[in-house]
Amino acid sequence: MGHHDLFFKKVFSSRENAADFVRHTLPPELVAEMDFNTLAIEKGSHVDAVLAENFSDTVYTCEFSGTQIKIALLFEHKSAPDNNLPFQLHRYMGNLWKNSTQQKQPRLPVIPIVLYHGRAPWTPGTLISGFTKWPDAVKPYIPDFEFVFVDLSAYSNDAIKTSVFKVASLRIALLVMKNIFDQQKLEHHLTQFLEIGRAYFQEARGLKFLETVLHYILQVTEIEPESVAESVACISEKGRDIAMTTAEKLRQEGMQKGMQKGMQKGRQETMTAMVRNAGEKGLSEEMIAQITNLDIALVRKILNNEPVDIPLHLLSGSDQ
Repeated sequence: MGHHDLFFKKVFSSRENAADFVRHTLPPELVAEMDFNTLAIEKGSHVDAVLAENFSDTVYTCEFSGTQIKIALLFEHKSAPDNNLPFQLHRYMGNLWKNSTQQKQPRLPVIPIVLYHGRAPWTPGTLISGFTKWPDAVKPYIPDFEFVFVDLSAYSNDAIKTSVFKVASLRIALLVMKNIFDQQKLEHHLTQFLEIGRAYFQEARGLKFLETVLHYILQVTEIEPESVAESVACISEKGRDIAMTTAEKLRQEGMQKGMQKGMQKGRQETMTAMVRNAGEKGLSEEMIAQITNLDIALVRKILNNEPVDIPLHLLSGSDQ
């Protein structure tokens, strides 16, 4: 899962954030019939391997006019418009209903809300708009449905800050996501964005959310940790420490990954040299495969000087 997906999941696993987002993006006639006190997150995902490159999901159930509905919050991965979105949503909803049946749960109506934070503005059509120049007689046989599409580029920073949404953590999250691809603008406005949460950051859960935001920014941008720390320092006394601690953790993780990568490369070179040495001494491919615990096809490639990628679990301890 990518950094953007992870941030989306963390933001919208909060019932308070999800409720505020749904309340201000769904049509008023739907919101009027919803009992937000019953909004409850569901475990699991309905995104299969084919859909995984298109979006992530977080699903809630909610009482609606005496019955239940499901609200699928979907995070669009593409940074540019993709005309296949309605067809992908069709597959997604089919997965959701299939999973409900397998779990012996009733099939409920699903309202999809797609969040997009790409650089280019996007107004996607519905599924039926993908079928043009067909006679009216054919149209009843083409499935169609509505979905809510939220393009963050259509909102100004001021609108998100002051007029569209109410919950501080949601407003901050959406502002950061909206501006994440414009590093200069994000760095310039970061203090203003975080100012929204001044009171919230006095609470333990507010500081936890602040850490999530700073972690996201430091992972996906090249803004210097000191700059991030300065942006938050005047908002929260503990904010600067959180920023620098988060930056240090990421630095340590990066060093650790670099070391692991170097060790794996060394082990691969050692294993490759071992195979070639055995081949030069006249051992058969079968014998070398048995000694090294490698697949014979892999041994053959190494002996033929072809590029190989030896599975990591076969490399452990090979250079010890």
